Amino acid sequence: MGLKASQFSGRRPFIYAGALLWLMMTPVHADEAQPERAKDLRYGWALYEYHQGNAFEALTQLAVARERGGIEGHGDHPALVEGGLMLSWGMTREASRLFTQLLGADGAGSNLSPDVRNQAWFYLGKVFYLEGNQALARENLDRVDGEILAEADHDLFREWIYLRSRLVMMSARPDDEPELASLREQLDETDIWSLYLRYNSAVSALDAADVAAAEEELKKLIAILDQSIDSVEPDAEREGLLGRARLSLAGLYLRDNQFEAALEVLGAMPLTGVFADQALFDYAVAAAGQGRPERALDALDTLANRELFLPWRQQVPFARAYVLEQMNAPQRALPAFKKAADHYEARIRELDNIRDRLNEENLMAQLEFSRDSDGILTDSYGRLRVQPLDSGMAEVLASETFQQALAELNELYRIQSFIAERQSRFESFRIMLETREQQRQIRIAETRRALETQQADQWQQLHEDFTDRISSALADEDAGFFMTSQQKALRDKLAEVEKTLADLPDDATTARQRATYRRMRAYFDWWIADDYGINRWAAQKQLMQLDREMQSFQAQRQRVESLMADDARHAELARRIAASERELATLGTEVSEALGSARQTLLAQVDRMLAAQQQELNGYLLASRHAQARLADQLFRASQNAGAGDE
Repeated sequence: MGLKASQFSGRRPFIYAGALLWLMMTPVHADEAQPERAKDLRYGWALYEYHQGNAFEALTQLAVARERGGIEGHGDHPALVEGGLMLSWGMTREASRLFTQLLGADGAGSNLSPDVRNQAWFYLGKVFYLEGNQALARENLDRVDGEILAEADHDLFREWIYLRSRLVMMSARPDDEPELASLREQLDETDIWSLYLRYNSAVSALDAADVAAAEEELKKLIAILDQSIDSVEPDAEREGLLGRARLSLAGLYLRDNQFEAALEVLGAMPLTGVFADQALFDYAVAAAGQGRPERALDALDTLANRELFLPWRQQVPFARAYVLEQMNAPQRALPAFKKAADHYEARIRELDNIRDRLNEENLMAQLEFSRDSDGILTDSYGRLRVQPLDSGMAEVLASETFQQALAELNELYRIQSFIAERQSRFESFRIMLETREQQRQIRIAETRRALETQQADQWQQLHEDFTDRISSALADEDAGFFMTSQQKALRDKLAEVEKTLADLPDDATTARQRATYRRMRAYFDWWIADDYGINRWAAQKQLMQLDREMQSFQAQRQRVESLMADDARHAELARRIAASERELATLGTEVSEALGSARQTLLAQVDRMLAAQQQELNGYLLASRHAQARLADQLFRASQNAGAGDE
């Protein structure tokens, strides 16, 4: 197994522009003054959750507000914020549908200001670009009005030109060449976005097997960067791109065995920096290829003294022994190969132990998350801010699929925590219901005592008796029953007079008095007969009023009895709580299943990465053992030949 040069990377650099700042601005209507505060409490609550970094809670508040009639006083802005929250939570397609519905396919379907509509389409297109969905990225970026964007935010305009240019490059259609040239002309040659385009142009040329064009683009890029980097206050991003460009150009030279040219390019790279280790290794390859093994060994010794952080650097021990063998120093090469084999065996055993103990807890123990008081920090696109504690995790952590799976796992845990917190409240609800039921029973007992003191049954019996007596008097046409109090008093007076007259002696005076009494009695009887209809109606009227009062009394009593027997509101509240508890339990089960799936996906990615490392290390181990056997045999034969010569 010979030395292996580092591969020329075709991966485009992802440049993140920061948070979705347009959400933190207050978009205004074209003809309205800018509001200084939230006009709707529900909207203020959603914005508070958003600024706290709680996208899920903010989305929940907006959804609840929408179900309860919507947010007033802010026009289309709440929907725009909801779309941005969907983007930050990875719901790109939902956000696309919302933006299209809100802004219209041409971007003119809303009364939001043009610069806000532009930024909405820009960020939506950018997220699709980062996801690798070229069709949707181009569709949304094409909706942006370049003139308005350039005037509102020139930095976003430059990035917009870059993204559109990259999409044209990736389409690889000959008809797009004029469009690409037109786009690149809108950027200054020293603009960082123009420099990235030039690098990616070299990558595209290499993919098309046009090595000469790729070499020319890389040389121009290196020349521009050399002239534009400030030696006093260098730009880290430009220095990193310069290192990447030099490393890529050296890789081209190594592929064509132009070792001298590769050494010249690699020699200009500093020993510190992002690509310093890879440059040292490629320098060793170039020096060995040029026939300068001493220089190759110096580079490998420097690299060997550094931590073998990335998996590709595991080839350094084998490469060092290989160079020693090429220097015709088998006595030094043999122990170097043995040391390399021992290193690979130890690393393979270590990877075996890691794979055997691989679970979520051990995996998370190898990661260091950036946190604040609210939890794990994320970037503008929902990716967790995390650093590996184990060097072997660096490569897998850098992959987009691992980042997405890790972010999904974190969000699922947040949802699970949210559900658990809501479920814990049901115990409070149950205590509340029990307390309410106890208080209700106390009120029922008090009400029953009050009803007993009212003697409702006795009053009902009296009412029935009175009704019967009136009915009987009506049937018998008993005028005396319906007499007024005045008439009854006069009747009693006449009865006393009659009794008195009956006790008097029979004489002329008594006769006259008795005649007078008979006239008075006749008049009284006529009066009673004459007032019978009036008195009867008065009694009936009073009876009807009493009937109504008794009916009202009975109805109220029946309602009280009904409320005491069955509390519908209490039962409905209990039913709603039970239904919500079942729904949360179902949702919790679904989240637990999704967590298990996400956990397995994450662990499977790590396991595949570790298995790939093991496979590569097994190759180096096998090559080291073969080299050991070959050199040991060579040294043994040499010693035998030397002994035979002495004899």
